[in-house]
Amino acid sequence: MIDALAAGLPQVFADGHQVQQVLLNLVINAEQAMLSAHGRGILVVRSWHDADQDTVVLEINDDGPGIPDDLQPKIFDPFFTTKEVGTGTGLGLTVAYAIVQEHGGRIRLESRPNAGASFCVEMPITGTRLAPTPLTRARPPHIVAGASILVVEDEARLASAVVDALRDAGYLVDHAPDGEEALARVKAQSFDLVICDLKMPRVDGKAFYGMLEAAAPGLSKRVIFVTGDVAGTDAEKFLKESGCRWLAKPFRLGDLMIAVREELA
Repeated sequence: MIDALAAGLPQVFADGHQVQQVLLNLVINAEQAMLSAHGRGILVVRSWHDADQDTVVLEINDDGPGIPDDLQPKIFDPFFTTKEVGTGTGLGLTVAYAIVQEHGGRIRLESRPNAGASFCVEMPITGTRLAPTPLTRARPPHIVAGASILVVEDEARLASAVVDALRDAGYLVDHAPDGEEALARVKAQSFDLVICDLKMPRVDGKAFYGMLEAAAPGLSKRVIFVTGDVAGTDAEKFLKESGCRWLAKPFRLGDLMIAVREELA
């Protein structure tokens, strides 16, 4: 790794731990890209003061395979990943994007196929918020007024991304980390739709669904399951018998939004 950090940079107002999380994510992604491409690589970390934009810029540059042009607009989308199934959630860059945006900053990608990639994190000096990097988030054209959705998911980061996306789309959203707490939420208030993981601690999705059929039979017909490793398992049989829609992990956020819209139609 080559360190080209500038000295005497202007100060920015930021949470050091969160900025560290952003940079660590970018460094790990760069390392994995270089190792997968040719087993080695050169990583350059540099910083400078952009006087024209009144920002401090941190750049992570690698000499890996780069990112194809058609994938670059999707790189910050939730659940988008170029990694093999099971090796990533597709949330790392989404989390980095959210942190930088919360600081009034901006993160952008510069890349050419087979010529490496550079991620630049721009942080404002004066406190003026920068125009955010555009996201290609899917938004349903029609929102069911007042639709309330319960997300049942034990993986905190994934749950947070789904909840935020649904709220951004105009839905009322609540979250439960397992089936036991989800059942308590259902008994305490009404929901129009449930998005539920199958594998969870304490009470899993299959057991929760059985209790939901008894407690709220109408709602049990409006459940979207999300899970991995379905083929040839008990989960496959359960999903067929329930008749519920399901999405295999990792899934695209756009596919989830389409499923939500269709279930609420």
